[in-house]
Amino acid sequence: MDERGSVRVRRETGWKIERYPQTVAGAKDDRPDLKAQLLRSALEAALREGLDGVTIEAVAAANDVTPTAVVERFGNREGLMLALLDSVLARTLDAERDLGESSSGESGSGRRKLGEMLVAEMEGLRRQAPVVELIFMFYFARRDDVYRRRIREALSNYRRSFEAALDESDARRGVDARVLSSIVLSFLQGAAVQIIRDPDNFAPDEAIAAVRALLP
Repeated sequence: MDERGSVRVRRETGWKIERYPQTVAGAKDDRPDLKAQLLRSALEAALREGLDGVTIEAVAAANDVTPTAVVERFGNREGLMLALLDSVLARTLDAERDLGESSSGESGSGRRKLGEMLVAEMEGLRRQAPVVELIFMFYFARRDDVYRRRIREALSNYRRSFEAALDESDARRGVDARVLSSIVLSFLQGAAVQIIRDPDNFAPDEAIAAVRALLP
């Protein structure tokens, strides 16, 4: 942004200067929760229209602010999209939080906790299928590594949360925490693909029952 309030925007055809007014009245909008509201609007637009529907102008219009208010908080559309991806990943790939929301609070072996975590994540897939689908959209949205690197890092952290559930007694019984946590992650990724590809025939209750039988 230059001193006169212009915004330098990257387009497919090259750089161009777009001039956005600061606000309708010419004063800055400094509501403390505005950034979170803008991000919620970006998510709503993505769920409604796909990633192409997430634009600075659309997010601004949904909040009755000028595009400059969005640019000031996210830099450009790329910054807005990365913030949206980070928000989606935090919302969908937090096994410890999901377990805390659904756990009975009973203590048990590491494998029992792992099973509870997996059940909680399967239930989360059912609730958040449209948001989970956005992760796939981001992954295949572009050929470079900007989005994919973030997604791979989030999945690695997600897997480690399952690995951490296994305790020393499991290790003494010959359970390889890394291998087992990788299998759990693969299971969840397959379930995510299934619920997106064929939601009408996705049977999470059957999968959860099978998981409970395998990890008593």
